[in-house]
Amino acid sequence: MRNRVAMVVLPLFLCLLLLTPTPAQSAAAPPRVLLLFDSLAKGTVREGNVDELQKQLAAYSAQVTLVHLDQYVKGSMSDYSNVITVINAADITTDNHVFLEDLADYKGQYLHIGYNPTADTKEALHLSVAIQPGGSASLRIGGLPEANLQVQDMPYIAASQAERSYGNLLFLGSSVQVPYAVGSGKYTYVPYLKQGDGSSLAMACVLREWLHITDTPHSYLVLKEIYPFTDLNLLQQMADQLYQKGIPFIASIRPVFTNTDFPAMLRYLEALKAVQARNGSIVVNVPVIGPVISRSDDTLREKMSIFINLLADQGVAPLGVGAESYWTYDKEYAQTGLLFFDSAVLFPNKELHYMEQTNTSKAFISSLYSVPLDDLVTQYKTGSSGLTDLPMDTAIVADFPEDEAGMEKLLQKLEQSWIPFSDYKQEAHRVATDTHIITSSQGVISINGQELNIDYSPKAVSADFEYEHEQVKSFTRLFSVQNQFFIVAIIVSLVFFGGLLVIGYRMYRRKYMK
Repeated sequence: MRNRVAMVVLPLFLCLLLLTPTPAQSAAAPPRVLLLFDSLAKGTVREGNVDELQKQLAAYSAQVTLVHLDQYVKGSMSDYSNVITVINAADITTDNHVFLEDLADYKGQYLHIGYNPTADTKEALHLSVAIQPGGSASLRIGGLPEANLQVQDMPYIAASQAERSYGNLLFLGSSVQVPYAVGSGKYTYVPYLKQGDGSSLAMACVLREWLHITDTPHSYLVLKEIYPFTDLNLLQQMADQLYQKGIPFIASIRPVFTNTDFPAMLRYLEALKAVQARNGSIVVNVPVIGPVISRSDDTLREKMSIFINLLADQGVAPLGVGAESYWTYDKEYAQTGLLFFDSAVLFPNKELHYMEQTNTSKAFISSLYSVPLDDLVTQYKTGSSGLTDLPMDTAIVADFPEDEAGMEKLLQKLEQSWIPFSDYKQEAHRVATDTHIITSSQGVISINGQELNIDYSPKAVSADFEYEHEQVKSFTRLFSVQNQFFIVAIIVSLVFFGGLLVIGYRMYRRKYMK
């Protein structure tokens, strides 16, 4: 009887083992995207669109390799699941024969952006392209509010018999209404992308479907530029106000690498605990990099680790990293400053200070596309419906206000935007150093497997602090004895010489009187 049971149970058990995914199987590998471009369009209205694509692809957790079209190497296309070509110059055709031959045999998804789509793309989409020399256009796509565009020498889809279409463009002052983008089979064409206008989020909508992204996107409020010398009372007031209004937020804090035992730092930590208690999440911003970088400085990894450990020891749980996008294209920064984090908020680049630049990006499991709150409100008529259908996980960013008037102004903007903000700690995040593992999931934060109690009781920090420790004095007793000896010797010498003067004076006087 036992043998019969074993004969039935054992095959079932083996089937379950085969059907249960291993961790490697259950986690989908990030898409690998080859991004080709003819130029960066410096000094034109298209400047920045390649950078915009890099940010959007990062938000979809794609690993991107950036290559100039003239430097394409035969056979390299097959290493990637997706290929994008950006043509920014109207007078440049895609005539790289090595690239065109590989594209004809390519099995993955191909996206052409800008001027002069390839002959294969035109044929597959039955495509005709025209140019709008200037004027205004309105753009609608997905669930986004209508966006107004100011266009110049804009290519658009004059005719197409493609299987898929995305959004629509209406040129104001005319009856011309055309699709924003089209696709058939492996080919997709987007004629227009400009950084900073409504076409940016329209492009993100196309990329979402093109990359087969199915996760529900979320919007997060991020407050930047928070330091130990920020007005910490104002920070706690802001946290209280947002909590009362039901708005969760992320505080992107600057790291501190020195003087971490000073009262200012202790007050900083207390303020961050108050932020956590008011439905705020913490991400650690990378340090500011100066224009002069020493390649021999290999301390960034140690400094970031020490700061993360300091936060964790004090009950403050960072859930990700904030960095300018170019950090993900630097081998040294990726291996030293970013390696602790599975999640990132990537901000627009201001100044590029590479240490070891690479053309392949570091991909994060969770990455937020960032857009300034003011830009978003300006581009879209949010009204009472709000921006509820942003295509990807988005960080809506505002600098921390300098005073109460700035705080009230920011709160008013947030209320009028009607943007539904999500709680960052509801998603899965992981931060790991040599001594601490910090995780979050479904609103619960853990440090080294122990659930973190984020309730906060205000704690006063004493202003009394010895900023410079008294130096240890060697031979103090010996020097004290020596001082006393010299004092006595000097007094004896003075008495002796005084006596000599008196005796001499008397002898001189006696001689003079005689």
